[in-house]
Amino acid sequence: MGIESWVDGVLQHRTAMRPVQTQVHARLRQLSGIKAVVFDIYGTLVISGSGDVGSADTVGRNSFMRQALVESGLMGKLVSVPDADSLQQKIQQANRERCDSSCPKPEVDIVEVWRQLLAENGWLACPTEIERVVKVATQYEALANPTWPMPGAAEVLRQLEQSRFLLGIVSNAQVFTPCLVSNLLGQTHLEEGGFDLDLCVFSNRYRQAKPGPRLFEVLCRGLSSRGILPKEALYVGNDMLNDMWAAMEAGLRTAWFAGDQRSCRPRHDDARCQGVTPDLVLTNLMQLPECLLIS
Repeated sequence: MGIESWVDGVLQHRTAMRPVQTQVHARLRQLSGIKAVVFDIYGTLVISGSGDVGSADTVGRNSFMRQALVESGLMGKLVSVPDADSLQQKIQQANRERCDSSCPKPEVDIVEVWRQLLAENGWLACPTEIERVVKVATQYEALANPTWPMPGAAEVLRQLEQSRFLLGIVSNAQVFTPCLVSNLLGQTHLEEGGFDLDLCVFSNRYRQAKPGPRLFEVLCRGLSSRGILPKEALYVGNDMLNDMWAAMEAGLRTAWFAGDQRSCRPRHDDARCQGVTPDLVLTNLMQLPECLLIS
């Protein structure tokens, strides 16, 4: 049984949503010399109910915790039931322990956090039961942070692939994240949807997150292996700090997607973003092809 079946819960609990209009005005122009287009996922390719993966907001989430445990068949195996605050505390503790100059923005492996949390509450998962830990982590995230494909995302990706752009992803993510994009495209694996796996970088695999530099360093190595300079790649994301500032620091061109109020992050209060001017401002993903001269 493949990992795809373990993370089905993130699709089963999806909620149909529409973007919430922002007050941002689009700023479009034609960009030349672009050979690769790299996307953020949450708030960009998919609508995120909480605005991002693993939101710190735990209000009202204890019922989601219980539901995920029941659906995963774990409720009866625990001596006590953990709450959403305890999960968030473990995430914060793990990140504090790893934060230093070489890892300014740590990322947890949420499956490992859940394994520890369940063990503290009476259930020790043996190696053959990791599937159940993945399932409960996935089901909780799906309930707490429902997702839905961003309008235009599948069509834009199709047009880019047909126009021979290389496609990539840099995302703060967990084990269940890639299946959201694969499902968006009606595929089983990312490469079937035209993505170059050497240009797909997920924070849980490197245990570092945006806006730390690590993920974009990995991306730039992948671009170099394809003969592409950073300035020949366009990064599309919704967060002015995590996406625009971080990508600009790595030398990429940038397109700020401000098409959904839930996840639109201008970061006016962060000094790093004061001088950030993206190459494009998109309020609808379908504006992107015209900026890349795709008819």
